Amino acid sequence: MSNLEFFFDMGGYALFVWPSYILSALVLAALYIRSRQRLKSAERQLAVIDRRPARRGQTDNQSAKKEGHDT
Repeated sequence: MSNLEFFFDMGGYALFVWPSYILSALVLAALYIRSRQRLKSAERQLAVIDRRPARRGQTDNQSAKKEGHDT
């Protein structure tokens, strides 16, 4: 038996080891894909929020409080 065959046989535990590696790789890939989807969704939501005009009442109250006026 060559070294490569021995490696892929995993000392007789290949039926347990290789499916574990495959399952782990699939879970990591799914996690990466889902994270990217959520990031893109959050970026789209943030872009929508950034495009909204500021409410007039909020900006007037905030600027008055900064100047020390009570409104």
